[in-house]
Amino acid sequence: MPTVDIHRRTLSNGLRVVVCPDHGAPTVTVNVTYRVGSHDEWPARTGLAHLFEHLMFDNTSTGLEKQYDLYCTKAGGSNNAYTTFDHTTYFINLPSHQVELGFWLEAERMRDFMITDHALTTQKSVVIEEIKQNVENQPYGRWRTATEEAAYTPDCHYHWEVYGSSEHVASVSMDDARTFYEKYYRPSNAALVVAGDVTPDVAFDMAERHFGHIVSPSAAIERTSYDDAWRVFGAHSVVPDAVPMPAVFISFHMPGIFDTASYSAEIAAMVLGSGRTSPLYKHLVNDLRIASSAMAFFDRRANTSLLTIYAHANEESVTADQLAAAVMEAIQGYTCTEEDFEKASNRIRTALAAEIQRNEGVADSVASYTVFFDDPGLVNTVLDNYAAQTRESVQAMIDRCRSIDDGIRVDVVPNA
Repeated sequence: MPTVDIHRRTLSNGLRVVVCPDHGAPTVTVNVTYRVGSHDEWPARTGLAHLFEHLMFDNTSTGLEKQYDLYCTKAGGSNNAYTTFDHTTYFINLPSHQVELGFWLEAERMRDFMITDHALTTQKSVVIEEIKQNVENQPYGRWRTATEEAAYTPDCHYHWEVYGSSEHVASVSMDDARTFYEKYYRPSNAALVVAGDVTPDVAFDMAERHFGHIVSPSAAIERTSYDDAWRVFGAHSVVPDAVPMPAVFISFHMPGIFDTASYSAEIAAMVLGSGRTSPLYKHLVNDLRIASSAMAFFDRRANTSLLTIYAHANEESVTADQLAAAVMEAIQGYTCTEEDFEKASNRIRTALAAEIQRNEGVADSVASYTVFFDDPGLVNTVLDNYAAQTRESVQAMIDRCRSIDDGIRVDVVPNA
């Protein structure tokens, strides 16, 4: 795989600027990632980080409100954003001759708090509607909220899902929004990554001109704390919902991103539940014929992660208890083979290699390594980290999933 060309500079205000030139196509991605997510919210204002992602599209000087899409479309580009537990990312894809537009638009968002009462009211309504569509009214959509609440004590800021609570979002005040912005939306808490058809000198010059004058507050950035003691084991909750069949979700605590064992945990999820040849699918779908699907995935986070296994019943007569028992049978009866390990590891590495062939993928990966590790060059060693895992290290992660007493079980069942 070709090495990503990395050029880095830190502005006087603490903004880390990384340029990854690639002249293979006349396009460029401008990515600004802030190290702030739902883990940085306070318990009475869950959903604030995601709400603020929406608000940042209105955080512009007079006359530019709601113009991001218009400017990007006219320039032949596109833009989007997303929020996670630990970071929030904004990115713009543009023809390379329009790259300065991306710098200007992102600097406009960062330079000051300019949210209006109208924008706050509007975006709260938009986010609340998203929560209804994607969580409250989505079949099986409440499982993640139930899992977060069961997996961590209320002291832990992973105790709630990224979307948060509709009631909390509705109660966000202008003072709440301003406080959140001033704490986290500062140059010293962000990375600006430019990937694609641009030279480092040009990009650094644009970064200095558009971002260099933005002031970072002198106060230290507040980080919420985390303690492994806040993890809960052996929890079980039942969520009645408007669903046709029961489904079971069983999650297990795994290492966070700063622990290299997280790579083995991700491979373990792929081994257990990816594809029709996985042990979960073969046991629940093919052999027992009680499930229409049975899969696993890895939810990587900064401090601690979750490996989640889920199965959907294929008939009304199948109970959540049957599904859960079958899931545990599949795991307990399985030992990772060298062939399964190699296949899963190769699939992950192939997907990652494909991702960093794209400007958007390069920018996203480099931004993440910069804000969390202060090392954009890790993008060039991530495949080696996966390759360094062994069948034994993956088996060790699977062994963490062998007892339901170590898991967090959520049953989503049809309303009575």
